[in-house]
Amino acid sequence: MEPGYDAVVVGAGIVGVSTAWELVRRGSRVLLLDRGEVSGGTTGLGEGNVLCSDKDAGPELELTKLGLAMYDELDALLGDVAKIRRKGALIVHPEEATWRAEPARVERLVGAGVDARLVSGDELRTLEPELTGPLLGATLVPGDLQCDPRAITRALASHASAAGLDIRTGVAVSEIVVEGGRAIGVRVASAAGTVPAPGAAAAPGELVRARAVVLAAGPWSAPLASSAGLSLPVEPRKGQLARLRLPVPDERFLRHKVVDGSYLLSVASGGAGRQVSTVIETTSDGAVVVGSSRERVGFDATVDRALAEDMRARASRLIPAAASLEIEHVWVGFRPWLPDHLPAIGESARIGGLWVGTGHEGAGVALGPITGRILAGAIHAEPPPLDLTPFSPDRFG
Repeated sequence: MEPGYDAVVVGAGIVGVSTAWELVRRGSRVLLLDRGEVSGGTTGLGEGNVLCSDKDAGPELELTKLGLAMYDELDALLGDVAKIRRKGALIVHPEEATWRAEPARVERLVGAGVDARLVSGDELRTLEPELTGPLLGATLVPGDLQCDPRAITRALASHASAAGLDIRTGVAVSEIVVEGGRAIGVRVASAAGTVPAPGAAAAPGELVRARAVVLAAGPWSAPLASSAGLSLPVEPRKGQLARLRLPVPDERFLRHKVVDGSYLLSVASGGAGRQVSTVIETTSDGAVVVGSSRERVGFDATVDRALAEDMRARASRLIPAAASLEIEHVWVGFRPWLPDHLPAIGESARIGGLWVGTGHEGAGVALGPITGRILAGAIHAEPPPLDLTPFSPDRFG
């Protein structure tokens, strides 16, 4: 039977929507499926950061630099809806243990082409007047930015829909179907919402055929990968954030994203237990967001109010004014985590036609649009902009 689509994309977060948008721009017939709504999962639950400041030299940094550059295009395409704020980031060091290693890391960042430098003393207080807690120094990366990833993802979906993308929300996928060592489509577990088009998901149990299957279901990707015979040990890494209310909303209360140096250790850790490190910044509507936590406890969405209060207290050691701010809202999200802390991007070498874009953990906003471009380009036989070997979806055996 002739495939109904050139590609079916599973997952309507920033990775899946970006992939669908890039494919449609190249003339592909594409179906985008999600069991929820567009940007209803991980994408819209983080701080919306695009950061080189928390990286080190290596494959992820190279991918991040490409991802950061794409935000100029998104700004031009989407305008104010993207809420892109190029405010930069400060990695601050209250502890000798992290500060000692920072000059060498900054040297590696600069060597990799990142605009980064060490700051201390009076200059640091001038850059961030509220940052009055005890510090040894900081790293400034002025090119880092904050945006609204949920709005960006939904705007891209709208652009893609106008260009011919078939979007089906409220549609769960039960398996990726493989015949003769090649993915030939997906099987629908449930369908809702719209009248089916030719070749689209029409009823539970139906096989939707496509020449390419793109798995971009974030932390929910592992069972679908397994259904195709691909070992992809992606897990949810739970995180909690809290929104604090300023007496008078002020997006300039903090001028940069402020990150405690211990955060770098937390991100790189492979431990499953809870880890807490301070990140704090203002939002575009003038509130303050503090975090963050990391733990691998499955899809446990329980909000821990005591943890939120602990995060506020930790942040107040750096920004004393935060101690008096009311906790307005607390929420949980799930980062797609892989054991080696690199995303899986590309076609499986063992299962032809199965393309993967997941495992970005906390960097999905930074890496989602560039991942979509890389996947769409590769499906159309375009050369990749960097070596994809470290991101192979087959690397876990």
